[in-house]
Amino acid sequence: MPVCRTFRALAALLLLPAFALVTGPAHAQKAAAPRNLLSNPGFELGRPGHPWLPAGWDTSQAGLPTVFFGRDSFLVHGGRYAVDVANTSTLFPMAHNWSQTLPVGREAWGKVARFRVWTRSNGVQGRAYILVQAYNDTLTRMALEWKVDREEARSRARINKVDDPLMDLGWDRTQFDDATTGWVLREASAFVPPRTNVLFVRAGLFGTGQLIIDDASLTLEPAPAPRRITPGTNLIADPSFEEGSALAWEVAIPPYEGARIDVDSTIAHTGRRSMRFSDMRDGLVQTRMGLTQPFGRELAGKRVRATAWFKGDSLRSAAYTKIWAQGYGIGTQSSPSRDLLSGTFDWTKVEIEYDVPLGTEMLWAWYLLNAPAEGTLWLDDASLEVIGDATPAARGATRR
Repeated sequence: MPVCRTFRALAALLLLPAFALVTGPAHAQKAAAPRNLLSNPGFELGRPGHPWLPAGWDTSQAGLPTVFFGRDSFLVHGGRYAVDVANTSTLFPMAHNWSQTLPVGREAWGKVARFRVWTRSNGVQGRAYILVQAYNDTLTRMALEWKVDREEARSRARINKVDDPLMDLGWDRTQFDDATTGWVLREASAFVPPRTNVLFVRAGLFGTGQLIIDDASLTLEPAPAPRRITPGTNLIADPSFEEGSALAWEVAIPPYEGARIDVDSTIAHTGRRSMRFSDMRDGLVQTRMGLTQPFGRELAGKRVRATAWFKGDSLRSAAYTKIWAQGYGIGTQSSPSRDLLSGTFDWTKVEIEYDVPLGTEMLWAWYLLNAPAEGTLWLDDASLEVIGDATPAARGATRR
């Protein structure tokens, strides 16, 4: 059971412009601001029958005694209440967050979902984040309509777990590692493709310390034109990890006791840093462990090349690079797995090319290994670039 904590009130001022230039008739009204889609955005309303959980919001479930969630009035940005999440141990690597789930339809398609929330960090070691996700998720949508949990919806719909049609179509995470801050406005935004039926917003941390959140909003806004991609440009942000925190990367670590992916300033292919995979032996179920960055529909119909440099020490697994493409009309497709590396080896370049199918809404470039595994792996100098248009018949893609 999450444990409630207390906070102290803090007011915020909003400075309005002293004047505005009026070009229309004198009686013209100012355009209405986008509507906030979130329920109970300031956490002011409590959930009936619960001593402290706010209405409309939920918490992640870790089952760990080191994780605490709470709603109180000790530290707030506005109103009377804020909520927090705190963690005191990283023995099992897991993310912990507050979330809200919203059903959407055609009114959201083709727009940008913009998530804003005020956050305050208190002794954060690791990374805190806010996240907005667009999904085609039949079971979650039906669970909302039936007012049951997702597992009950799966049972009613008679859908086996391996046949779950869930698919992520839009994704944007903003990460930050400031140890201690006052109130800071954070923002993440994702394009909402057609067939999206559920939006998720989340705010939480991966690490230790405390994150306090208040006054959240989710709005639908006009989408900008897709960005133009220049062939030969590395699309990966912080490809050599020289920024020191790897906050541009999604880090996927299974909840194996002690497993880690860290910035290493002692070994590098170029520059001063690399990423080190270590202590990933204590797992019962095989899965993937690695780093990735997501890209959008602007890569559909392009031929791309993903490259990385790996170094291994007694690695009893397979390290490799792989690309996944997702879209409602194409399902999930992937590049083949080639040049699998294992054992002890010096810096080795791994490269793969892939024709991105038309209809792709999200593309993931992954740099990873299969876990659990003995040994240590280093990653450096990753890249993803467009090398031209896709061939008429996409080669090497499999659907699952």
